[in-house]
Amino acid sequence: MSPSFFIIDFFIRYMRVLLLGSEGFVGKNLVDGLKDQHDLLTADIADTGSYENYQKFDITNLDESLNLIKNFDVVINLVTHTLTQSLNDTISNANTNIIGLLNVLEACKKNKVKKTIFTSASSIIGVPEDFHVNEKHLVIPKTAYGITKMASEHYLRLYKEMYDLNYVIFRFFNIYGPHQKNGLIPTFYKKIQNNEEITVFGEGKQIRDFVYVPDIIPFFNNAIINSKFDNAVYNLGTGTGTTIKEIIEKLASILSIKPKINFQPERPGEIGNFVSDTHFLNSKFDSIPKTSIEDGLKQTMLWLNKN
Repeated sequence: MSPSFFIIDFFIRYMRVLLLGSEGFVGKNLVDGLKDQHDLLTADIADTGSYENYQKFDITNLDESLNLIKNFDVVINLVTHTLTQSLNDTISNANTNIIGLLNVLEACKKNKVKKTIFTSASSIIGVPEDFHVNEKHLVIPKTAYGITKMASEHYLRLYKEMYDLNYVIFRFFNIYGPHQKNGLIPTFYKKIQNNEEITVFGEGKQIRDFVYVPDIIPFFNNAIINSKFDNAVYNLGTGTGTTIKEIIEKLASILSIKPKINFQPERPGEIGNFVSDTHFLNSKFDSIPKTSIEDGLKQTMLWLNKN
C-alpha cells in the first residue's frame, strides 16, 4: 500500500472534535478513548476540566455557543439535565436539554460544522410494548426528561432536513463503569461494602440493559470518522437483561459480603421491563456492546476501590 494512501487515510480519520459535557461520567470515558484519536477540545460548565484542552462553557448561553462552536468537524453533545433533576425542576430541564441543544445546532449551522452526535435515552420509550425494543418503537415519554429527549431527536432531524446538518443519535440504555460516582451500581457497591441496608422497591425483579461504558467508545469513534452512520438513531444497549436483585447479588458475591436488603412496595409509575433490540446497531456497525455484566462489575469495582 502506498504512503500516499496512509496520508489520505490519516486526514480522513483524524478529526477536529468538540466534546460538550466532558466532565460527566460518560464524558470522561470518551475523553480517555478519543483524545489520542482526534484533535479534541472539551467543554463543560465546571470552572476547570480534567483534560488539558478544556474550556468552560454554558450551553444555555447562545453567545457562548456561537463563540465556541467554530472550526470543528464534529460536535458531541453529552450535556444533559438528568431524569432525577427533571422531577423537581422541569423548567431547568427544558432549558438545558432543549434550548441548550438549539443553541448548539444554531452555532453548528452558522459556523458550518458538518455533524453532531447526540445522546438520547431509552426512557424516551415510556411504556414498552415489547421486551426487545427497537428504534421504531412508539415513543410516549412518561417524564419531562424523556420529553426533552424526544424533542431533541426531532430537532436534530429537522436541522438535517432544513440545513443539511448531519447527526447521529445514540439512545443510551443503563450505562455504568469507571468515573461513575453516583447511580445505581456505585450506590449499591458503597452500601454493601459499608454493611448498610439497600432499599429495593418491589421484589427487585425490574429488568434493565446494563452497558459497560468503555464499550461505547468505538461506536462514537466510528460515528465521528464515517458518514455511513449519519442521520439515524441507534439503540446503544447489549440486548441482555439483568434484574436489580441480580446486580445486588453479583456485587455482594464479588465483595464476599451478604447484602442487607429492605424490600419496599413497588413505586407507582415504575417503567416496564425491556432491553435493547440490537439488530439495527449490529447491522450498521457490525458490533454491539459485549462486556458481560460480571466482567463489567468487576472492572467497575476495581475503579471504585481506587477512587
